[in-house]
Amino acid sequence: MPQPNESHPISPLRNRGARGDRLDRTASRTQRYSGALMLLLVCITSGCRVFSYDDPSPNLMGHPSVQNPLVIPMMDRWLVMDQVSDEIDNYFKIYREERIRVLEGIMSEGWIETHPKIGGTIAEPWKKDSMPGFDRLHATLQTVRRFAKVRVIPSGNSYQIDVKVFKELEDLNQPVGATAKGQLRFDNSLDRNQYDPWLKKQPDGWIPMGRDFALEQQILRNVQKRLSQVAEDGLQFQDQ
Repeated sequence: MPQPNESHPISPLRNRGARGDRLDRTASRTQRYSGALMLLLVCITSGCRVFSYDDPSPNLMGHPSVQNPLVIPMMDRWLVMDQVSDEIDNYFKIYREERIRVLEGIMSEGWIETHPKIGGTIAEPWKKDSMPGFDRLHATLQTVRRFAKVRVIPSGNSYQIDVKVFKELEDLNQPVGATAKGQLRFDNSLDRNQYDPWLKKQPDGWIPMGRDFALEQQILRNVQKRLSQVAEDGLQFQDQ
């Protein structure tokens, strides 16, 4: 019989059970953190349609929202088209442009369409088509391209400048550089479509992601600034 003041040693089985509970809890937390991290990485780098949505809150970079279509007062139609075309050319290569014409006293609609262009990455700050933040990070991690369609609509004593920038994500059957056999890229060039521009069918290998509202806002702000400056310079010239 042990003495009353004699200390009993802790049972090895009991000690091992406590350590096992702690290890289980630690392993459970590690698994949860690992799962959350993997989910975040999948959401960022997935080639699926994770990002196929129209963001209702575009990256305005502290600027107020601009109405789209942008309404500007009536001025020389050639000047308007020149300014809009010059601004679009800062982001994309234009392949088709129709100027505003006057036919029997009626002004026709002007429009511009561009070639698709691969989005600028973090290592390409000189490319303006990817807005800072998420869009540029996304273009760095995935192959993303954009193209624009612009309409200049005469309306009474004003013009309506409608800018739409569409975004697409590349969709390949297998990762580029994979050793397993598979189908090659669907097109010959990432920056331009090798198809008849009059056809409505979109080329294979690209997933539509909706519109890039942030870039649309950037273009409209710059067009508004350009035309406001032109109008101001014209008034100053007339005063002199």
